[in-house]
Amino acid sequence: MKFVTKFTVLLAVLMLAAGCVTQRGMDSGESVPSQPNSEEATPTESTEQEDVVQDGDSVNDGTTKGESTKEPDSKPVAPPKQKVGVWVSAKKFPTHTHIGTTKFNNFTKEYSYDWQLNNTLYSTFKKAIEQNSRFTAVDISSMVDDAGALDFVMGEGNNGAFNDKQNTLRKSLLDKGIATVIIVEEAPTVAITECGTYGCSEHQSKGFGLFTRSFLGTDHYIASASFNVSIERLDKPVDILTLPVFTEFQDDALKNERVEDFTPPDNFDEITEQELAPIKNTIVNYFDRLATAVGKYLSGQ
Repeated sequence: MKFVTKFTVLLAVLMLAAGCVTQRGMDSGESVPSQPNSEEATPTESTEQEDVVQDGDSVNDGTTKGESTKEPDSKPVAPPKQKVGVWVSAKKFPTHTHIGTTKFNNFTKEYSYDWQLNNTLYSTFKKAIEQNSRFTAVDISSMVDDAGALDFVMGEGNNGAFNDKQNTLRKSLLDKGIATVIIVEEAPTVAITECGTYGCSEHQSKGFGLFTRSFLGTDHYIASASFNVSIERLDKPVDILTLPVFTEFQDDALKNERVEDFTPPDNFDEITEQELAPIKNTIVNYFDRLATAVGKYLSGQ
């Protein structure tokens, strides 16, 4: 009985000892690799997921790699500008027309000062016309030699008719995009009208420049914008300058304006360009006002 008991105790001690050895071996040995987590992606799976995300982004953008996402600019195309032909004819030097007490005192002469009115008047109309971006001015002086060839409209205002003799030139200008023409031609105008007991008498200025009138010690000094002006449409028979809004510009009295601050020289044969400057400025101012009115009319069409 004692032998069995001792054997049982010994067996229990051996089992405990064996368990301790086994535990120490597990603690001091290499750890056992764990099973891969089913939620952790492998490198292959990660690459596939990135591809899917990139493809998804491409789908969302509506484009694929290599395609530009920027759409081409679509700017509106401006309509072509309407052309206004301008024809100016003025001689090189200003004219002095003098009417004295008797016809023996009358004279007409030129002063050798180049006022370059052709260029000045063209530039004046061009500036006024092109204030509106829909229009552009075109110098047609090289296309036509004579103002008579530019007589396109017969009649006044909106009741005109085309001059059949000029149809070829009119259609040629229309083909070039010119639908309106402005004609400025030097010509005699009535500078002053004098009325008395026996009626009225008119005195003409023979050209642009200075007009003087002397009668029994009374002198008048007039800046003479001595030009015929016509503004005609080529697409329909309208002489614009005969419309009521332009009536004043057709009056010779407006083209010939007294210059109160003009200082006459002691001898007109020796008059200087500076002394003539007030005369030139007054003539140019007339065309400034006319060109401004034309620009406003065209803009309101």
